[in-house]
Amino acid sequence: RRAARAGKRGRVWDPPRLDMFGSGVSESKHRKQQPSASTSGGLLEVEAIADGDAPRGGGGSMSSSPHVSGANGTLLRSPSASKDRRDHALLAAFFLAILAVENTASMLARRYAVGVLKLQFSKNAVLAVNELMKMAFSVAMEAKRIREGSRDGVSPRRHPILWRGNSGGLRAHLRRVARHSPRMAVPALVYLVVNLISYPALERINASVFTAISQLKVLATAFFAVVMLGTPVSLRKWRTLTVMVLGVTLVSWQSAPAATSGNSGDAARTGVSPDYLFGVACALAQTMLSGFGSIFFELVLKRGVGPVLDAANPSASTHEREKFSVWDRNVQLALWSSAIYLPAAWLETGGELLRGWTPLVWLIAMLHASGGVLVALSVLYSSSVTKTVAVCASLVLTTVLGNAFFGAPLDGPIALGCGVVILSVFAYRDDCEVEETLARLRADRLA
Repeated sequence: RRAARAGKRGRVWDPPRLDMFGSGVSESKHRKQQPSASTSGGLLEVEAIADGDAPRGGGGSMSSSPHVSGANGTLLRSPSASKDRRDHALLAAFFLAILAVENTASMLARRYAVGVLKLQFSKNAVLAVNELMKMAFSVAMEAKRIREGSRDGVSPRRHPILWRGNSGGLRAHLRRVARHSPRMAVPALVYLVVNLISYPALERINASVFTAISQLKVLATAFFAVVMLGTPVSLRKWRTLTVMVLGVTLVSWQSAPAATSGNSGDAARTGVSPDYLFGVACALAQTMLSGFGSIFFELVLKRGVGPVLDAANPSASTHEREKFSVWDRNVQLALWSSAIYLPAAWLETGGELLRGWTPLVWLIAMLHASGGVLVALSVLYSSSVTKTVAVCASLVLTTVLGNAFFGAPLDGPIALGCGVVILSVFAYRDDCEVEETLARLRADRLA
């Protein structure tokens, strides 16, 4: 009967096919898709695609992919694919939440060490040691991947780089990582310039203005995401990000120490003078460079590739390319950052890198190192813009805990700004969900 009805409509009817769970699927993408019960109790998720993008028959096993081809180019996604997407989203949320907590803990620890205990230690030494910690942790994680043979799902014995029996092994892999690390020198140098130009900016403008300008990094990151990654950022998201920046600026402005104007030098700083404008320009340049560095790191992390030996023929081409893992990229960035901060710390301390270090300073270095790893994982599973939103959210937690532990200001305007930031974070999440839903609806309509 179905074949007869399909013939009257001028279409060829294919019998219902079964997915790997034995569930029946609809025979045409022109019909309304109905969820089918499966033996596992899950629901099939159906995604219609254009006929030109439909997978061709090639005799492949359905169990080799979570996607099952239906009639007329309909792509069926099994519950395992939906579970993968949910797991990916949960990992992104987990890393972003931990990053916000780590950022708060790091800021409070530094505030206690410098503002309360008045500890004297080299900041460059802390940065150098935290890069070495991050490098050691990333090497250990990469070694674990190699031992377990989990890299790209390839058995270590079948992969010439991962096979420890080969003369290559971990050392050869690390040499290859170091050999292809020059691209990571760009974000390392960018972050160095960001730290350097912050000093002339703070010499010419007060801390509240500098902090307020620094919050524009959210918009700068979104701008470079559009320009460099081609990431679509809707007007809805731009509006939400702008409101978030205003809320963070209000909190930062009210929390910063009041600028004094008791003498002519301070008064000159508050006026619109060339020197003041130069300070503002330095702060803006620092903000733009910070956004550029974040997006460049995301670009290299997600799209950067390097030559690798062919698995079947090690002596063959070096034109085959594969992506480095997130741990490889962390090692590369740590190599260049250490090369920058170690000489600076050596010159600053006269060779006594650990002079004035206490357990609290070691804790700060460890927090910095964990923050670098969490930033990479957050960018890998989400994006630099979302990572920046999480860092903005941590400002609220820092403000509340700073008031509880150190008596930091928490008046009406600051509380209002914290409320704006919190609402903006939830609004940004809703914006992402709305745009994903609209994209799926448009894809279904085109199909």
